[in-house]
Amino acid sequence: MSHSRALIFTSAALVLLAAGCKPKPEPASETTETPVQEVAAPQEATVDDMMVATATLKTADGTELGTVTFTQHTDGGTEMVAELHGVQGAGEHGIHVHEVGECSAPDFKSAGGHFNPQGTDHACPPTTPRHAGDFGNVEISADGSGHLDETSDLVTVTPGDTSVVGRAVILHAGRDDCTSQPSGDAGPRLACGVVTLSGDKDITGGDVEAPGDTGDQGAQQGSDD
Repeated sequence: MSHSRALIFTSAALVLLAAGCKPKPEPASETTETPVQEVAAPQEATVDDMMVATATLKTADGTELGTVTFTQHTDGGTEMVAELHGVQGAGEHGIHVHEVGECSAPDFKSAGGHFNPQGTDHACPPTTPRHAGDFGNVEISADGSGHLDETSDLVTVTPGDTSVVGRAVILHAGRDDCTSQPSGDAGPRLACGVVTLSGDKDITGGDVEAPGDTGDQGAQQGSDD
């Protein structure tokens, strides 16, 4: 065997040896699906997260003048929002929470005096101390509409001594002067509404009935006792 032919055999042997030593390819791994993470459904707000109560204000003849909504927030304070319409007399009108949820009397005196669990003097926000039911005045425009948005830490919607639920909201015919005792000399009671938890009936067991038509609703100015 010539020298060149020996080199050829040797090279071929090396190639075969190298091919035999080449690692075998590993079998393809099975495709795995990425697990889908389950997203927790958002929790619904509980009654304790946000308590809401409303009152529908009506005149003595049953005419609706709007609503007052109380929303107790978990971060503190109870927001009172009054949305009014059809109110006679442009300008400021006193608006208060009264102690008794009763709007049956033609002059609404059945609602008692201002809600005042702390036994303090009358004043207007932000003055303290003041009655828990003192919300000052709402400005009524020439078209009879009015809006008031105030937050108070003196009242709650949840049960307790400071709860507004089961009490009455009174809109007065005149302006609360914020100083006269015991109630700001805001004049006759123009409209009344009992505060109830949203979707509930009056705590007395039925919807609030509008008083019968009494004609003169006491539009004259005078002290509110």
